[in-house]
Amino acid sequence: MSLELLVAMMIAFFCLLLHVAGLLVIAEWLLHRRDYLERTVPMVGYGILLLVLFSMIMFLHLVGIAVWGIFYYSKGWFNDFETAVYFSLSSYTTIGYGDVLLPQRWRLLGGIEGIAGVLLCGLSTAFLFAVMNAIVQIRIQRRSSGST
Repeated sequence: MSLELLVAMMIAFFCLLLHVAGLLVIAEWLLHRRDYLERTVPMVGYGILLLVLFSMIMFLHLVGIAVWGIFYYSKGWFNDFETAVYFSLSSYTTIGYGDVLLPQRWRLLGGIEGIAGVLLCGLSTAFLFAVMNAIVQIRIQRRSSGST
């Protein structure tokens, strides 16, 4: 059991590093455009910005899901790559349909992937909340400077 947990934690940490690196790149991209966003972007622009951010974050999650799926497929636990990714997606999102399963010895990996997926989704949610908070602050600042 310790080997299984070690493998699961290594994959989870790798996915965490990928996800955090991706969020930091996105944050840096936003910070470089902060002046432009604060001065000139209309309300519709913020909606488009949120759609872009949502798409980028979804891509980060799909990469993490694919990493788990690649591992499962490389071990020969599923007949095809699509099934390995399907199992990974259902574990990562904690849906867990149960129609495809890991071998009994390795079944803890699905649970660890679920915990990692929930935590990474929470991290993404916090990031989006921070961006939304910044947008609201920009809008408040624009209103107060426009009325004086």
